[in-house]
Amino acid sequence: MSWLGAAAAAVLLVALWLDLSMVPGPWLLVAFSAGVAALLATVATLVMLHSVARHSEAADARAAIAESERQMTQREVERLGRMEGELTHAKQAAESAVLAKGEFLATMSHEIRTPLNGIVPMLELLSRSALAADQRQLLLTASSSSQALLRIVDDILDYSKLEANKLELESTPFNLREVLEQVMQLMQRPAENRGLRLGLQLDPQVRLPVRGDPLRLRQVLTNLIGNAIKFTERGSVTLVARRLGETGAQHLLRFEVRDTGIGIDADAQARLFSSFSQADASTTRLFGGTGLGLAICKRIVDLMGGRIAVVSEAGRGSTFWFEIPLLKAIGDLPTPETTPGQARVLLVTPDPLLRSRLASLMGQWGISLQCVDNTQEALERLRTYSAGFTTVVADYAGVRSSARALHRALGRAFIESGTQLVWLYGDEPVPEEQRNGATLLPRLAHESDLRALLSSTPASAATTPTVQSLPLPEPEQFFTSAPLVGASEPAPQQPAAIDGRRLLLVEDNPVNLAVAEKILESLGFSADHAGNGIVALEKMGRTRYPLVLMDCQMPLLDGYTATRRWREQEAERGEPRMPIVAMTANAMAGDRQRCLDAGMDDYLSKPVSRHLLEKCLRQWLPPMEAAAAPEAVAPQTSAAAAPPAFASVPAPVEAAPAPFVEETMPPPAASAASGAVIALDTSVLDELAEVTGPGLARIIHVFLEDAPRLISELETASAIPDLDAMRAAAHSLKSSSANMGAMALSAAAKRIELGAREQRLDRPAVAVALVIAEFARAKVALQGYLVRLQGAGNAAQSSSFVNR
Repeated sequence: MSWLGAAAAAVLLVALWLDLSMVPGPWLLVAFSAGVAALLATVATLVMLHSVARHSEAADARAAIAESERQMTQREVERLGRMEGELTHAKQAAESAVLAKGEFLATMSHEIRTPLNGIVPMLELLSRSALAADQRQLLLTASSSSQALLRIVDDILDYSKLEANKLELESTPFNLREVLEQVMQLMQRPAENRGLRLGLQLDPQVRLPVRGDPLRLRQVLTNLIGNAIKFTERGSVTLVARRLGETGAQHLLRFEVRDTGIGIDADAQARLFSSFSQADASTTRLFGGTGLGLAICKRIVDLMGGRIAVVSEAGRGSTFWFEIPLLKAIGDLPTPETTPGQARVLLVTPDPLLRSRLASLMGQWGISLQCVDNTQEALERLRTYSAGFTTVVADYAGVRSSARALHRALGRAFIESGTQLVWLYGDEPVPEEQRNGATLLPRLAHESDLRALLSSTPASAATTPTVQSLPLPEPEQFFTSAPLVGASEPAPQQPAAIDGRRLLLVEDNPVNLAVAEKILESLGFSADHAGNGIVALEKMGRTRYPLVLMDCQMPLLDGYTATRRWREQEAERGEPRMPIVAMTANAMAGDRQRCLDAGMDDYLSKPVSRHLLEKCLRQWLPPMEAAAAPEAVAPQTSAAAAPPAFASVPAPVEAAPAPFVEETMPPPAASAASGAVIALDTSVLDELAEVTGPGLARIIHVFLEDAPRLISELETASAIPDLDAMRAAAHSLKSSSANMGAMALSAAAKRIELGAREQRLDRPAVAVALVIAEFARAKVALQGYLVRLQGAGNAAQSSSFVNR
């Protein structure tokens, strides 16, 4: 079309150029119209071409943008992929670090306690013997120095457990007044040394029989009072215990430690409960300490479901306080108006293990139980269940995100029908607003606590605790001072008898066996011996022992498996339960739970102290008629002349009154300045001789006969190599060598045990060769010690003959 217009326009222009008069009129009009049309068409074509070009450029631009975005997205995806890989690697590294830290903690805890097993009991027995005043002073000085070191080690171990969420609270009955008085007696000497008065104000309305963790409560109080004494130059330190309120199953108590010391300014108070932190950088230089004490206190109080804080002003003293709930002891609970069988319980937890455990218990008690997984289902069940529930037991960790809604709903349900709410809490504390009107119960609480709680009256159990200010008596009225224990006090006498009994001692290590037998002998007990779980089961099947002391790591059949099998046999025969007490160097929280799960009744961590073993026997053996207490026995007394069993003797303040509570061991005497590892540390044997007397020679001979057998097992296992067999043999050799003072041999065996445990023993034959060489050195040294021991015995006999 456009080309026709262009042609017509061209003809028109030619005609005009020639002579317009020669073109007829109509043709002129036609030519003009065609030219105009051609021009318009040309313009339209140009506009269209421009539009097409513009659209093409826009499409190209969009394509370029899309390609750029695609490339950016690809780069972002690659970056996120790299970041995810780095995060995964970092997570794996962190998990490996946590695992390594846990393994290190377990190893250190085990290794610290194992060598102490041959020292701590002997020091206790030595302290009970007749000592001169200067000797007793030396013993007290060494003990106090080692206690300072042990406190630092315990702080580090406790903090590591708290960081790894490995610290578990026990729930056991105890008398609150006894715990407070024990703490006051323990702290009296440090206070007296600084010229301070130490007082106790105990609210008369505080109920004394309670359930909780007395060891951890004592630890918090000791830490706070110790800090108060440390930072107070003159005046007094006062411990106040008061009652804030109670529910049907628990008390809410407040403890305050007041001092007249240097005080703390407001800026420093904010960081007091942080790890490795103190009020001032010069505090460590002036007063010592690691800065972990208050951080540990806060974590323990949080685990107990409480809170801790400080009120202080620089130069005017400080008041550290904490509030915790403590369960009522069974005998202190109100008379129930309903039996457990009449209770109707709704359990709210997504944890199948917890659900299974509680369902089994409540089924045994005849309790009607319904289970739901979350708060939404719980609210629906509360609306639709016509009979109503007396108690809602909720796992706080499992419903944490919706706990507030459940708490509000249960608040209305309590007003309408008296339904009580029980929070089962673990590592994470329950917020204060959600504690109001509820009962707190640890996830690991004893089943008797839960049963007692469910047996209590629902209305009273759910009553909101009334927090009130109670007037305390004047400080002088309840101001007490624990008696001082002077350095020149007379040597303690041997306790009177209850009854001579024969127990079963299951221990595969002959040296540890000799030590345990000697402690039992000093308590008036004899023991049958079993070297592994198989022999123990045979003897338990033939004899009804009043108590079994069971090692956990043994050949052929370990203590865990042996206990489980025995409990199965008891159930099949319908026999009464025989008490079995674990006695092992494994002292982690998980080890205690493993003993409990296996069916053991109590737990003693090595080194086993005399007073803890005494308390354990009191716990599980009924008291008999007491005999007259014998006189203190001189160190040279024959081992055969054992004193009668214990009777009513006040337990040391460090002891806790119930099973499954980890105790702080009395420390060994301070050792000599560390240096190269010697073949034989004769001081260990000298301490052992104070207790065993002539029996020491027999123990040394047992070791010299048993060690070659263990070394032979190491040689055989290293040729394969069998790392598990090497680890077991090295573990036994390490422990017995340390008890005999063969420290270099013990260290060589320890390296094999650790390397085999970590599967990193590169040259087993070389490691065993080192053990053989160290045993040769130790054997020569021990034989020399035996010669000197025999010479001393002959000299003593000659002197006795001359004196006659």
